[in-house]
Amino acid sequence: MNQEEFSNQLQKAFKDALAQSDKIVADANKIYKKAEKELDAAEEIRRKAEREGERMADEYYEGKREEFAEFYRTQLLRNLARHHIEIGKSNHEISLWLLVEQRFVQNIRDVVERVEKYRGEKPKRTPLEGNPSITIGEDRDGGFLEFYSLEGRFETWIEYGVGTSILIGVPNIEHWEAKTGIPFERRERVLSYVAEYVIDKKMDGKGSFVVGVDVVSVFGED
Repeated sequence: MNQEEFSNQLQKAFKDALAQSDKIVADANKIYKKAEKELDAAEEIRRKAEREGERMADEYYEGKREEFAEFYRTQLLRNLARHHIEIGKSNHEISLWLLVEQRFVQNIRDVVERVEKYRGEKPKRTPLEGNPSITIGEDRDGGFLEFYSLEGRFETWIEYGVGTSILIGVPNIEHWEAKTGIPFERRERVLSYVAEYVIDKKMDGKGSFVVGVDVVSVFGED
């Protein structure tokens, strides 16, 4: 091979290498642009999921606005009633000050006396007729509760509130019989049994509750 042939082959080798290098760079640019598009698409999906999650959360809490309002109002009234009971005020005085029925105050008084009586041990529960069973299913923030007995059944949501408090959504007074099949006069007894079950399972048997219109408010022992 003479000098000219060698020079031509060397030049060709350089051109081939340069062309291959250009192809590698071009392919790399294509891969980069594709990855960039995929990253932008993934970012948009993430933003959309965040927006959707916020919307679902807003709708969830908006749908339970009345129940949450009832729960926090009940919690405030319960704490005030308990304070006045412990300093010796009568049911009549407390009901006038707080603008609540005396039955509400008496229920709180019964709880205070029961907690004091069984302090340090679990209180004895009154059995419920109808062979009842309760199932609680949970997720990160709350879950569901299903009640079944020979009288009727219902399924509802539960939500963990501030501290050791728990909210239990319940069929309201107006729709109770239609949704549960249980006589209205048994409503408070059944819901009291449900609340006591939750206290035993979630609060080691030490807590109190108030049966409301749309929600049962359950409180851990202070």
